[in-house]
Amino acid sequence: MDQIILQILNGLDKGSAYALIALGLTLIFGTLGVVNFAHGALFMMGAFCAVTLSRILTTSHTIIDETKKDFLGKPLKVEVPYVNDWFGPETGGTLIDWAVPLFDSICHPSNDTDWRHHGTGPN
Repeated sequence: MDQIILQILNGLDKGSAYALIALGLTLIFGTLGVVNFAHGALFMMGAFCAVTLSRILTTSHTIIDETKKDFLGKPLKVEVPYVNDWFGPETGGTLIDWAVPLFDSICHPSNDTDWRHHGTGPN
């Protein structure tokens, strides 16, 4: 029984030290306005969503394109993204090319839209 109480006290001791370190780093980096370690989870979530959206937009099907021929003169099988069928080749290609940067900029907060400024602009 004494070992369990001792381990609980050791865990509380280490946990409180880690909490003080984390609070100190958050206070310092938050005051300086730089990215801290807590933003890593937000960046990871935004990047995951952007890559997932990109993979969804590039889901494709195979068609036989009569305008493209191989060296024997047979029509080629071409992978065409569904988004090209829905929006046309130009708009679909643009959506695929800009999917990750646009979604990434939507998910990641910038310094201009920080909740502490309340629309007053940069300090």
